[in-house]
Amino acid sequence: MKEDQDKSTLWEAFWHDHLKDDQIKELRNLSDEAVETELKQQWDKYSSKNSILSKRERRNIIDYILMPGRIEKQKRPIFLYYVAASLAILILGYFALFSTEKEESTVKIEKSIDLNPGENKAVLTLSNGKKISLGSLGNGLLTEDGQAKIYTSEKGALKYIAETETQQIQINNITTPRGGQYKLTLADGTNIWLNAASSLTYPSSFQKGKPRIVELSGEGFFEVTHNAQEPFIVHYGDGMEAVVLGTSFNINSYTDEKATYTTLVKGSLSVQSPQEKKDILKPGQQSVFIQGKTSIIAADIEETVAWKEGWFLFNRLELQAIVRQLSRWYNIDFDITGTIGNKQFSGIVSKSNNISEVLKIMENTGVTFTLRNQKIYVSQ
Repeated sequence: MKEDQDKSTLWEAFWHDHLKDDQIKELRNLSDEAVETELKQQWDKYSSKNSILSKRERRNIIDYILMPGRIEKQKRPIFLYYVAASLAILILGYFALFSTEKEESTVKIEKSIDLNPGENKAVLTLSNGKKISLGSLGNGLLTEDGQAKIYTSEKGALKYIAETETQQIQINNITTPRGGQYKLTLADGTNIWLNAASSLTYPSSFQKGKPRIVELSGEGFFEVTHNAQEPFIVHYGDGMEAVVLGTSFNINSYTDEKATYTTLVKGSLSVQSPQEKKDILKPGQQSVFIQGKTSIIAADIEETVAWKEGWFLFNRLELQAIVRQLSRWYNIDFDITGTIGNKQFSGIVSKSNNISEVLKIMENTGVTFTLRNQKIYVSQ
């Protein structure tokens, strides 16, 4: 009985953000089952009052929160605070997109013209210029280029294996279309996830003792294999360069965005702008390069990497920036009327939804979406 009371007191302190140091240590030691039980109890308590989310959407969100291995156990407090924030939004009824103005709205999307979400697809260009469409190709050896053998998997992943050192660099390129994404593992073991409408140029295998240089256009998440003698260098944006030894980071360098964003998740990262200014990022920091100037700010890691985990996550983001993300994922153009594009919204929604489901979640925000001539018109 006393153990139950102690646990109840612990969770009460957690939900009200009154945790003491000894309680934080106690939370670290809780089992995944104990955390899951508490989450589900809170979810069941409040989700029945929320008519915005469907059962499938609620299941998707709780699966995301409880994703095994998503965050290491020693970082459990960060994980728990994120869950608390998520459930707080749900309790307030804003787990869909919201704005300060509440007006009646409609979503005019014909079911027969609904759009499916993006999928794992890309085009691989080998050093000889040969192009290979990537999708559901099955598991096994795809081809060879130089000293590297290239394998593919049904889950939408490409893997390079170089058994011998290379003397001559063979340049490859992988490009994702709008409505596509892909993962690849380079010959050095570095993992890269490419978002929609992105491109990566890289050697099929690296030269020993030389820097590992790749070029990114669009957005990619990198998990770089550590090698102090062979630094990993990413060229991107308008003359930007990131130099790493071994770390995890995200680069957003879409040409239609207002700025170029470099976000460090783990490790250490040197970011250099065209003006030769170097900034050393610490985990949780983001470099923002806009109009020739760089600023370093605290990053929202969850929002930055949500795309890689299968989510759209917006934290007071302008509507025009939101529809740019939707445009790339659903391969459709948007046209915004008036000043509504400057309004800020927040919310979370699964990327596995069809576009009509996503827009329905936004329908309580005073926004109207009309599909006409293969373009979605946004008005108030």
